Amino acid sequence: MDVFIASAIVLTIPAYFYTWFIRSIDRFEKEPTAYLFGAFLWGAFPAVLAAIVLQVIFDLPVEAVLGANSLGSELITAAIGAPITEEILKGCAVAIVYFAFRREFDGWVDGIVYGGVAGFGFAYVENILYLTSLTEGWGDWFTLLMLRTVVFGGLHGFWTGLTGIGFGLARYSHNLVYKVVVITGGLLAAIVGHLIHNGSVTLVEASGGATLLIALLNYGMLAFFMIVLWFVAGYNDRRRLEVYLRAEVPQVLTPDCYQGLCKPRSQRLAKLGFNKQQRRKFVQLAAELAQKKLQLQKMGEEGGNSREIDMLRSQLQALIKEI
Repeated sequence: MDVFIASAIVLTIPAYFYTWFIRSIDRFEKEPTAYLFGAFLWGAFPAVLAAIVLQVIFDLPVEAVLGANSLGSELITAAIGAPITEEILKGCAVAIVYFAFRREFDGWVDGIVYGGVAGFGFAYVENILYLTSLTEGWGDWFTLLMLRTVVFGGLHGFWTGLTGIGFGLARYSHNLVYKVVVITGGLLAAIVGHLIHNGSVTLVEASGGATLLIALLNYGMLAFFMIVLWFVAGYNDRRRLEVYLRAEVPQVLTPDCYQGLCKPRSQRLAKLGFNKQQRRKFVQLAAELAQKKLQLQKMGEEGGNSREIDMLRSQLQALIKEI
């Protein structure tokens, strides 16, 4: 019980850090906390429980044929069974938001956020299970903790983020074939990345440690890819504000407010008298307005985009009058 409590408490720190990082990729229009919490819970409970059941079903015939402790059995179950079941189940969190709350799903950045949060929820519970299964003492517990939260800490979230990218690329397309291809491609990328990692770790002892380098390289490339996307997302967000809010000047936005939104690290909003809370609200509303105008242009009304655009304009005007 002490190990379980210690694991559950300590693991909240990396879970929070990785969730914060993946959420920060969406600079301006933050996703609703309730949806993110739901994605985390999906990864932590339904996805984990279903993965355990499905992997037991998958493992039984494999172990019966190849032997329970054989390298071939371990390789197939870890490198094939686990990646397929886990990535599909984690990806369901993204699919739920995409299909049930489509108007809150704005593109590939949101796909990364929802997928990443679901993946980190899965990792949180999976890490608890691994850490509480140790019986060798606190030294081994700490070593495994470092391996699973620091050395390979972001993997589950980053993998499912790839699935989310697929859903995000499909968001503004009317072509069904394209949608199927990009969503399937994102899921397959997640499965392949997961497969390479699990296979490399499984073969570490047999390869004399050589495959650990493959696992580290796989993680390094994935982490680098996510960091690059972090910068790309920032550029795209600024560009969207610049393009879709230009027509709001001067009726809704003053020229200074517009420039403050569009220029990186601009202090114009602070100089205009916005306090920290007002700046945060102003940027959120402006980003939502730009996003809704994009949605209206690409997808039409979708049940009320014009109405929301008018509402956001009114809220922005009211906020500016407070300054």
